[in-house]
Amino acid sequence: MRRILLALLLTCVPFGAYSRDTEITFWHSLGFHVKEIIDELAIEYTESHPGVRVTPVFQGLYEELQVKMLAAAVTHGLPDVAQVQFEYMSTYIENGLLEPINSSIPADEKEDILDLFWELVTEDGNVYGVPFCISTTVFFYNEDAFRQAGIEGGPSTWEEMIDIGKRLTKDKDGDGNPDNYAMMFWMDGFYGIAPFLWANGGEFFSSDKRRVLLTSEEMVQTITMLRDLAFTHRIMPRNWTDWESGQAFLTGNLAMGPFTSAAISYGEQNLPWKLRIIPIPAVNGRRASVLGGSALVNFAGKKKRRGEVDDFIYWLVNKENTIRLHEKIGYVPVRRSALNSLSLRAFDRKYPNYKVAIDTLDFARPLPGHPEFLKINERLRSMLHEVFLGAADPAEALAKAEEEINRMLGEP
Repeated sequence: MRRILLALLLTCVPFGAYSRDTEITFWHSLGFHVKEIIDELAIEYTESHPGVRVTPVFQGLYEELQVKMLAAAVTHGLPDVAQVQFEYMSTYIENGLLEPINSSIPADEKEDILDLFWELVTEDGNVYGVPFCISTTVFFYNEDAFRQAGIEGGPSTWEEMIDIGKRLTKDKDGDGNPDNYAMMFWMDGFYGIAPFLWANGGEFFSSDKRRVLLTSEEMVQTITMLRDLAFTHRIMPRNWTDWESGQAFLTGNLAMGPFTSAAISYGEQNLPWKLRIIPIPAVNGRRASVLGGSALVNFAGKKKRRGEVDDFIYWLVNKENTIRLHEKIGYVPVRRSALNSLSLRAFDRKYPNYKVAIDTLDFARPLPGHPEFLKINERLRSMLHEVFLGAADPAEALAKAEEEINRMLGEP
């Protein structure tokens, strides 16, 4: 079906629409199991479009790519097209690196891609990119460990998670310290905190985004609640780094925790136990999830060149390819036609873990974009390390971080 579609697309492109030996450079941060698929897509596009060659370049993970992109902007060395995380787009817009594309979006593309996703690439009424890889934060758990403990199904509430966690946490050698823990939490700034803060009714910024709100009642409650998992309930390790917790989860020494839906296929293919996925447990009757992902942005200058790059961008997010990224990775399809397709529905019935990523859209929201997102996130990470690795008081650590970040933002 995909080859037939490509053939039909080719018949619609006038001969000579592409210059010979046109190269489109595509910078991305999709590594690990995703990189192979991106390379395959680039080859398929190149083979089906004579005279055009797409060169994908993996530039490191999300933050590494953004640093390289901003450095390339200074030297006028930006690629033709690049993947930009939604939360970083404000930086490019504020620095004049992106121009609005409202007038150049084909009507059928505008209609088929969900409004929710267009909102992720819109600022002050202007659209700056095309939604590409969409993920949600979901909850992974080790079904084998649950069954061995006599537990059927994953937790639906925070209280159930704690109760189940106490049954899963075990001190096998009797030294007073657990060898198997139930829960993990990513100390990754905005990304780790957001689902729980939002469920508690809190926000990261003031309404004008001029100040961070780290000493709000909701934020202190959230960090204390998370810290209690380790220091009070003892179902989560109190001094493990993210890397140590991740390794323990892979080996089965940790049983559950929040993950991005982009890790679904990797988990199903590589974990030595059966993976089950559910929405993040509700807090005080509310669920929340991070609507994450990235856009494809066109940095080409000349009109003809921009048209060539746009053709590749919209091909990359066509119905077949967005379904492919869902089935192969766990991303949420960006198109209505994909979400309504019989093939995708049949796939999700057969592999229900993947459907959770789509169902989670009902209560997912994007991280707040900010020109200083990278710097703020780094300070939030260090605050979490102080609380979880250094046993700092949550309220004191939050107050210190709030003062430092707001001073950096020029808002004492």
